[in-house]
Amino acid sequence: MRRRDEVCAVILAGGKSRRMGTNKALLEIGGRPLIRILAERLRPLTNQILISSNDISSYAFLDLPIVPDRFAGQGPLSGFHAAMLYRECPLYVVLACDLPNLTLPLLRRLIRLVEGFDAAIPRTSDGIAHPLCAVYRRSCLHAVELALARRANKVVETFLEYGLLVRWVDPDEGNFKDTDLANINTPEDLRKLIGSPPA
Repeated sequence: MRRRDEVCAVILAGGKSRRMGTNKALLEIGGRPLIRILAERLRPLTNQILISSNDISSYAFLDLPIVPDRFAGQGPLSGFHAAMLYRECPLYVVLACDLPNLTLPLLRRLIRLVEGFDAAIPRTSDGIAHPLCAVYRRSCLHAVELALARRANKVVETFLEYGLLVRWVDPDEGNFKDTDLANINTPEDLRKLIGSPPA
């Protein structure tokens, strides 16, 4: 298992949350903002947790580094890129801010499975990839910069186009359930998902 100082976690909190109607990262579950729950869940993995956002004031309460994008308006790939430039690390755990059912065992498994690859990206049983709940190596940086320079913003397409090695992790191999990767886009999603979030 990797040492805690070899892993950097990046929580992506730069989305517009249009369908939700409010900032998803600040939704409260059990009286705590979702982004704080995620940050606390990550602490056993790493002592380096970054918040990717251009909205510094909203997340100052976390007392964590807040890293703004260098390529404005180019989505999660830009947030990941800025985090890699801010903090040099062998591995990056990259997470959307709206994953209430995310489990620590899944992240530990992805960290193990990325050995020999540039990325370990989970897929749900329907084959849909979840690149915003994945582990990446620093070896991705050059390809990400090339993609952003030409405004190509899709994570999976970037990796495939530039020949990076992706380990696709299905539920059986990753020992996770589809619902572990479910995110929140609408108030109805929130009602369905939060029932009893994992500790």
